[in-house]
Amino acid sequence: MSGAVAERKSKRLEAGAERIETVAAPPLGLDIVWRGGKVIGLRLSRAEGPQLAQDASQEARAVHAALVRLAAGRTADFPNLPLAWELLPPFTREVLSTLHARVASGQTVTYGELAALSGHGGKARAVGQAMAHNPWPLIVPCHRVLGAGGCLTGYTNLHGLPLKELLLQLESGPARE
Repeated sequence: MSGAVAERKSKRLEAGAERIETVAAPPLGLDIVWRGGKVIGLRLSRAEGPQLAQDASQEARAVHAALVRLAAGRTADFPNLPLAWELLPPFTREVLSTLHARVASGQTVTYGELAALSGHGGKARAVGQAMAHNPWPLIVPCHRVLGAGGCLTGYTNLHGLPLKELLLQLESGPARE
């Protein structure tokens, strides 16, 4: 995805927000986008410094703690956020929920393997499109989905494949617990 397309996607997300909470533990930052008591999206970015507002929600505090652990090369243990799954088309919801439930930290799958795991064998390209429309990167770990043969491909973020590679490195770091 080009930078311009990623920016338009980000602006649409902001337009639907009631509030946005920003948390950061370098090298990663997340904007948590809320509407109606549910998380409608996350914006993953690189962060230069730590960030957590004094009035941050309990969920934002838990996400921040997970980012701190991940940045230290430890298991992140992200909280169970109230994600707005109902906003997704059925196919995307099935694929993302399978990814969320079945591909643990430190593991990877290919687009084809995820298609089969989610009951849609042979639909690797469609799975790729579902990953491109993942509203909750990092929490629903689309960075763990690789191209055939394990190659890094297709990460729809302004920071692109270098960020995907960084996430995979952090999750498989030597200090794992």
